[in-house]
Amino acid sequence: MSGDVIQFLSGLPLPLLLLASLGVPLVLALILGQVILGVFTPQELTANSAVGTAKYSFIVEVYAVVAALSLVGAWDIYQTSRDNLQHETGGLYLLALSVPSYGDPSQAAQRAEMYASIRGYAGAVAVQDWPHMLAANNRSGSDIEFQRLVRAFLDVEPLNAAQQALSQNMVGWVAQVSDARIARLSQHSRTFGTLIWILVLLVSVAVLAFQWFVGSATNAVNYTMGGVIALIVGVVLMVSGKLAFPFNGDPPFLSPAPFFQLMGVGA
Repeated sequence: MSGDVIQFLSGLPLPLLLLASLGVPLVLALILGQVILGVFTPQELTANSAVGTAKYSFIVEVYAVVAALSLVGAWDIYQTSRDNLQHETGGLYLLALSVPSYGDPSQAAQRAEMYASIRGYAGAVAVQDWPHMLAANNRSGSDIEFQRLVRAFLDVEPLNAAQQALSQNMVGWVAQVSDARIARLSQHSRTFGTLIWILVLLVSVAVLAFQWFVGSATNAVNYTMGGVIALIVGVVLMVSGKLAFPFNGDPPFLSPAPFFQLMGVGA
């Protein structure tokens, strides 16, 4: 459930994402402050400042570890997703560059099918696969077009030594596309599970709540510190969510733009 909430927030347009990520922790911190300062008197909080400070320091250390792990894990998801897209589109681009080498007049139909298979596969990824990637359901809509791509490049018969050498490279490029495609379709299996997001949110709420048990001379100082800490918590959650779901959002960190460009090869 928590993972669904973070995924939903990461899919919001940037202004709304900033408003939600910074506004919600800030409002929550102020509400918690009102409740705690209404239940306990300033004298009670000041008298327990030493104990409160020690406990709050422990909570902050736990939050620092959890925040660091979430950011590192989210960055790994983003970086892996980006590399997968680069490898997949790079393999398709190399395949497109190899097509003119089959320039014999008798291979005109095969050249046309090679280009058409690249355009078809790129279009299927951009139009059919991308909605599944946004929904993180690990489904694919490009299976048929991928099979067509494989057949178009592996079934072509070389007519000379140059084409024979090139066909061996094409096997590797098709395999590169295949490996990157599998990794792309399964990348959401690396996304944080619900339990991880629950841990991140619980520790964040604990930091926002426990800060009010540290006494201060004036409430203005308490509210100022609470607001600053709330903004830090909001930024951590926003960055972690955007990196963990790099295909979501407006604008997204990763878009199908390279596949749309490949839809024009050979046209």
